[in-house]
Amino acid sequence: MNRRILILLALSASLAATATAWGHETAKKAEVQVVVELADGSRLVGTPLDQSLHVKLDFMKADIPLASIKQCEVRPKEERVIIHLKNGDRLTGTLEMHRFKMETVLGKLSPEFAQIDRLTFTTGEKESSPAEKGSIEFGGINWLPWKTLFEVQGDKLATVPKVRPGFNYGHNGSSRGPTLMSNIGNPDWKDYRVEFEYCVTGVDPSFNPYGLPLDYHDGVFHFHVADAKESWNQCGASMYSLSVQGDGAWSLACTYNDYCRVPSGYGNPGSDGKRTLANGEGLKIDRENGNKFRIEVRGQRIQVWVDGEQIADVTDEQMGETIGGQTLDHGGVGFHWGLDSMGWIRNFSLKPL
Repeated sequence: MNRRILILLALSASLAATATAWGHETAKKAEVQVVVELADGSRLVGTPLDQSLHVKLDFMKADIPLASIKQCEVRPKEERVIIHLKNGDRLTGTLEMHRFKMETVLGKLSPEFAQIDRLTFTTGEKESSPAEKGSIEFGGINWLPWKTLFEVQGDKLATVPKVRPGFNYGHNGSSRGPTLMSNIGNPDWKDYRVEFEYCVTGVDPSFNPYGLPLDYHDGVFHFHVADAKESWNQCGASMYSLSVQGDGAWSLACTYNDYCRVPSGYGNPGSDGKRTLANGEGLKIDRENGNKFRIEVRGQRIQVWVDGEQIADVTDEQMGETIGGQTLDHGGVGFHWGLDSMGWIRNFSLKPL
């Protein structure tokens, strides 16, 4: 059979399956929301009035349900669009529509696609679990407690050496290491200053299933978290990270869609892109009292201080680029305690710049 016909049949089946699955789940989902980023720097947030994008692909025309789309990049000069689907597929084609109709707080608007840079779609899916609702309030924001339990202990938000109920914890499971996340993918979180005290106290004897060395004290602070998943087997993990090791080494890096490409357990890790922006050694890690951190993101400039000493001042010119459907010019924050280690945060504050 002709190769072009085979590709056409396969793509048709894929789109049909996506549309069918979307249709079956509609009753369980809230309406689609969209963030429209305009070429002049403006942004519109609202509800689409159409249910699909009409696109001409290389071998067919398709109506792609908005609920199956993660992001659509519009390139008017090339007369092309790049559509990133939620299942990881990517389609390139030409729009068969000139305007995007939406309901906003300003009423019904119809910006021309020639004025649009990017469309980002979100869908309120099934009822969120308690962890997904940001069940812990600390430092002025709500936190998602992932993988293990957490509790407020006086002026600290501390890890608890117990697995979060319902989570498949472990090296052969869905992930390891206490994690806190807040405001994942929030488009309004762009330029901000974060200050906090952070400590990796080490391994708790009651929670060390894999015999982690007692001197293990590695941890990570995440910012501009555009996407993240609790399970390392789900596509996500798109963010900047300041990693600190117990021996005083550190690195500042970012990643796009980093996850393990296996059904469960750790294995076959990969991403759509990674960058290391800075690294060094010599931090004096305090395993009892913690260390004071300050991170500022202003435009493409990132600055980092530890215990009052600046260790990084870099400009990431690729911050606004979209890689694998992810753009790291916005998003929330998070903490991770490496593998099965425990610890706490204190005096957390976040201020927009």
